[in-house]
Amino acid sequence: MLGLNFGTINPTNMSIQAVEKRSSISYQEFIEEHLKKGIPVVFKNASSAWPKKSFDPAFFEQNFGDRTINFEGRTYNIKEILELIKNSTPENPAPYPISFELPEDLPDFLEHINPIHMNYATPNWFQSDIFPYGKFGKNINLFFGGQGNQYSLHKDFYHTNAWITQLHGKKKFVLFPGDQDEFLYAGKNGYSNFLSPVNIMKPDYEKYPKFRHAKALEVILSPGETLFIPNGIWHTTVAEEANISLIFDQLNRSNYGAWRKDMFHIKRNENLGKAVLNYGFAVAAGTTCRLKEYFKS
Repeated sequence: MLGLNFGTINPTNMSIQAVEKRSSISYQEFIEEHLKKGIPVVFKNASSAWPKKSFDPAFFEQNFGDRTINFEGRTYNIKEILELIKNSTPENPAPYPISFELPEDLPDFLEHINPIHMNYATPNWFQSDIFPYGKFGKNINLFFGGQGNQYSLHKDFYHTNAWITQLHGKKKFVLFPGDQDEFLYAGKNGYSNFLSPVNIMKPDYEKYPKFRHAKALEVILSPGETLFIPNGIWHTTVAEEANISLIFDQLNRSNYGAWRKDMFHIKRNENLGKAVLNYGFAVAAGTTCRLKEYFKS
C-alpha cells in the first residue's frame, strides 16, 4: 500500500530473522516442528476453516457498528473506532489498545470464526467451563489499531500460547525467543516478570545497555494469516496502517506445567493465601482436563 514502510525494525543492529510462513502444514507437523519445540510460525491459510472469509471495516460497521466499549474513561462505538483508526497517524495516534472481549462484548461475532481453533489450536483446555472467562489467561479479544500504535514489549501472562489472526490491514510483530529476560529487563516479581520497559523503536541504551544483545524474529502479518506464538516468548507489535486482529489464548499439556507455576508465583508476593488457592485450582483443573482427554481417547 502506498506510503507504508514495513522495513526491518532494527535501531540497534541486533540480530533479526524472519518468522517462517507456511502455506501447507499438517496438524502433526505443527505439533512436532513448532508446538513441542516452542518455535513460532505463521499459517497462511488456517483461517480458511472459518465460514466467514473476509472482515473489512464495512463488515464491522454494518453488523456491529453500534457496539460500545469503555476505554480510558470514554465510551466508543465500533463505528467511531473505525474512523479513529482510519485517520490515525504517528503524530496523532488512535487510542490503543482498544479491544473487545468477544464472549462478553460481541458474542454473536463468534459464529463467524467457528471453529475458532482452525483445526490447529487444539486441544485447548480453556474451552472448558472449568476455567472462568477473563481469568488465568483465558481470553478471546478483538483488537483495533491504527498507524502509530505500538504495543508494550511483553510475554503473555500465565505462559499461555497465543494465536493471532489478522482480519484487516497489516501489522508487524517482533518476537524475542528463548531466555532473553536479562536483555529485555524483565521485572522480578508477579506480573512485572512478564513486562519489559524497553521501547524497541527508541531504546534507551544508557538505561538498558544489554538490549543491544537481544535477538529478534519479525514478521508482517497480512489479512487471513495466523501467527502462533509459543508460551514464554517476548513479543510486541507495531502498526503502520488501520488494522483489526483476533487474539485468543491456549492451554493444554504443552504449557500446563508453566501455567500451573504461574498460578502460584504471580500472586505469591501480593497475597500468599490467594496464591495457594490459585495453585490448588490449577492442580484440580489440570487433573480434570487430563482425565477428559484420557476418556475421549
